[in-house]
Amino acid sequence: MNFPDISILNNRFGAPGRIAFRSGEAGLPIVALVNQYGSCEVSLYGGHVLSYRPTGHGPVFFISKASAFEPGKPIRGGIPICWPWFGRCPDTPDNPMHGFARILQWNLLATEYSSEITEVRLSLEDSDLTRRFWPYAFELRLRIWLDQRLNIELTTVNRDTRPFTFTQAFHPYLRVRQIAEVTVHGLDQASFTDRLTGQTGKQEGALGIGAETDRLFTPTAPECVLHDASLGRTLAMTFSGTQSLVVWNPWINKARAMPDFGDDEYVSMLCLEPANTADSAITLAPGEQHALSLSLQATLA
Repeated sequence: MNFPDISILNNRFGAPGRIAFRSGEAGLPIVALVNQYGSCEVSLYGGHVLSYRPTGHGPVFFISKASAFEPGKPIRGGIPICWPWFGRCPDTPDNPMHGFARILQWNLLATEYSSEITEVRLSLEDSDLTRRFWPYAFELRLRIWLDQRLNIELTTVNRDTRPFTFTQAFHPYLRVRQIAEVTVHGLDQASFTDRLTGQTGKQEGALGIGAETDRLFTPTAPECVLHDASLGRTLAMTFSGTQSLVVWNPWINKARAMPDFGDDEYVSMLCLEPANTADSAITLAPGEQHALSLSLQATLA
């Protein structure tokens, strides 16, 4: 995989004190966005948000110490982009888990900044490689901007002559101090499906995590709040483009089974994932488009 020259990126798209490019692990190109409200880093490989640190706060995202940082493998942590399928490919289970968008190099379209916003825009289009996995012409446009929140918007455009159907998700790994001491608010009375057992139910009150968790919720509003009592921090998430939210923690046995995840790291993370799953798949006619977005804001509890 050929990566762009960092000095060229800084000359064309950088801005002193606001936007800077560097080579990360294995040479993966990374752009840092900075302003008065905080900082974040984005890998052009995968269009992957790696970090976010609001001013006055610690890191928001978890990255596994065992994560691979190499072409062809996903990064375990931050915000992976799952597209054009969420989970296993329904037609070809041997295709990459969670799609191919998170394991391809994205194109850099533009950077921009003002007194209030720092922004990067990326794109991904179909190629001979993507058509090996998914036989459609498409364009993905990814906008990531930093203001008082971290915001990310993924727009899918059908560039084919045929309709296509896809599933997708943002898969943010949120850093917590101790999983047993966090609660998720905003899911009260939300219907859910337990993706481990297939059972359905309705959430009563705040959600705590005390075992392996993989639940698909339909919140009454497209928002939730992660309260971390140990850190003294709340993370407020709003999202659009879907009515579904997946809550995931691998817990003990699954953590031990994942080669790119530390055995004890499950205590330090929780995933809250706005997703269009199989039950809410998106079908686009030629020329149509769909946007999935999320925003995160940290406050001291």
